[in-house]
Amino acid sequence: MQIFFSTLILSLACLISTPASAQSWNATSNVLALALPALAATQTFRQHDWDGATQLTWTLGSTLVATEIMKSQIHAMRPDGSANDSFPSGHTAIAFASARFIQKRFGNEINPIALYGAASLTALARVQANKHYWRDTVAGAALGYAMAEYFTETKQSNGLSILPTSTGGLSLAFTKIW
Repeated sequence: MQIFFSTLILSLACLISTPASAQSWNATSNVLALALPALAATQTFRQHDWDGATQLTWTLGSTLVATEIMKSQIHAMRPDGSANDSFPSGHTAIAFASARFIQKRFGNEINPIALYGAASLTALARVQANKHYWRDTVAGAALGYAMAEYFTETKQSNGLSILPTSTGGLSLAFTKIW
């Protein structure tokens, strides 16, 4: 997690300290599009969450496949004229899929504002790099979020809970996930 925040801070520092060129923005989007899935994988494996690893694989795999299918059928020209695969933004789709996976699977173990902030910075960077229009990044964000929402389940944890009873009292419950 510290690596993620260090990368985010370093990326922001680079953008703020120099005139932000398209290359700087492109590099930032590349770093974030790799850092967010790496953070999701690290969090998953650190907790030995094998169900989560499967869900992350489905989330990211389906996001990539859906993005490439859409790009191959829509043929939208990039703002810089370099290719006709602008819609939707794959970087943004992966960033938002990763952010939603982490937030849904692990709750607030990692600050959701930081997660969605990094994913949003990815979208901003793609537009500033002249690789996408805003519509491309919004579509990518929606696609990634939707894939994570569909394939990711909230992680159940072992624990002790105090629950209300129907008679107005309290009960103590211990849960163990097998």
